[in-house]
Amino acid sequence: MTHSLHRRGSIESLKKDYVLLFTPAANINHEGSHDKLREIVDIIAEAGPTNIGSYEVRNIYDGSTIEDIRANLSKAKVPRVRCCFSDREKVLRVLKKVKERDFGISVTVSGLIDEVLAMAREIGLKPHSINLSLGVWGRTERLPSETIMEIVTMCGHGMLAASLVKEQVELVRRGKKTARQAAEELARPCTCGIVNVDRAEGILTRYLKEGEK
Repeated sequence: MTHSLHRRGSIESLKKDYVLLFTPAANINHEGSHDKLREIVDIIAEAGPTNIGSYEVRNIYDGSTIEDIRANLSKAKVPRVRCCFSDREKVLRVLKKVKERDFGISVTVSGLIDEVLAMAREIGLKPHSINLSLGVWGRTERLPSETIMEIVTMCGHGMLAASLVKEQVELVRRGKKTARQAAEELARPCTCGIVNVDRAEGILTRYLKEGEK
């Protein structure tokens, strides 16, 4: 199970949205995993993530730097690294290097299943398991519009409110912010750093051009 599982949108939009989660196994290999995770952070940084964060210092759009994340991995609990990319080739570059280093740390890749499986085959990996989202069930009429859902579901812990999206859209509409500035503001509440700012900017631009759907 992963909190990055329920991202919504068109195939074309999701082709530019990949989440990577690096997680040692609790009480198995999490102790002493900090140096390995620091190396992984370096690999991610070199590739150029769209966003990256951690529970300890939040994400790079909320006042932290990649070096802050690298230096403050949790000592009290299982340390984790979370990030997202807009570019398939960058994801492939990270996965290749992580495979070569053989860190022994669990890697979860979220994205369109055909794209993720193709990358796995390209670098000679066989997924341990596959999780698929079956969507949202129940009183779906109470959900925000599909366009807003595309943005808020990028924060898997539900920290990104629909009302914040509407507020930022209005600021862009009034010329108070650019779509990029609004997208970066929307990324701030997501502690993990998996809100894809590039994709959010594109969704906001479309929202303003075509209207809410």
